[in-house]
Amino acid sequence: MERRRITLREILCAAALLAVAIGLYLWSFARPAGGTVVIEQDGKTVYRIDFTTLSEPETLEVNGTVIEIGPNGAWFVSSPCPDQICVKAGLCSRAGESAVCLPQRVSLRITGEGGVDAITG
Repeated sequence: MERRRITLREILCAAALLAVAIGLYLWSFARPAGGTVVIEQDGKTVYRIDFTTLSEPETLEVNGTVIEIGPNGAWFVSSPCPDQICVKAGLCSRAGESAVCLPQRVSLRITGEGGVDAITG
């Protein structure tokens, strides 16, 4: 059985894909750090908290969801919804990041200095 040789075109394509992946990875760290978490229910702002000034985590309950806000960001701790996608979203800490619990109509998003994204920009 004869071995197939890798062509120059395949090597260049793989190198281009690797360069794009590395660029996207580095770009994710270039986003500005957030400073304020905005928690909304039914599109109305319920809380607006500057989490950089917190010394210890603060726990809030909004429409059955439990949200914890600490000095590093905010995250959904628990929710009565069956799929728990909001909990799996994890920590939001950079400007433009968000997590949403659709069944409970609760969202949290991070805002900060110079944070421009597709939603707020």
